[in-house]
Amino acid sequence: MTIRLPGDDKKKSAAIIKYQIKNKLICSLDGCDNPLSIYDGPGSDSLCRTHQLKQREYNGLGRLDRPHTFHRKWICDMCGGDVAERVRTKFPTLEETSPELFNRLCRNRIIGDHIIRQADGGDDSAKNIQSLCLDCEADKTILSEDWRKAS
Repeated sequence: MTIRLPGDDKKKSAAIIKYQIKNKLICSLDGCDNPLSIYDGPGSDSLCRTHQLKQREYNGLGRLDRPHTFHRKWICDMCGGDVAERVRTKFPTLEETSPELFNRLCRNRIIGDHIIRQADGGDDSAKNIQSLCLDCEADKTILSEDWRKAS
């Protein structure tokens, strides 16, 4: 996948922007009340510009089919580990030689974990998502018995 540059996005037509404003169309992510993006591109029909630019296509962490991923960070909230540093240590030249692959490896090492599981009434909002590295997410899952049925 080639990383999309925000500067390459074109503005939507004036008629579409006017329609979005008139109908007060807002971002589809839980807790976000920002208006839809005025730029064409991935997610432009359901996300505000801020969240649009947090998608994987723009080198971010978000996926439209997994809304909680828009709230992930590159640093683990439990141990403070920086996933990019871990990838750089393991593959010292990859960031320079293949930034897309480097980014993919980093993304794969950080999980957007629900603090309150959806099965227990939690949502996909930023306040209910924590970023956990693979090790911390495995520990949290076992310690909090995340596999159990909803209470």
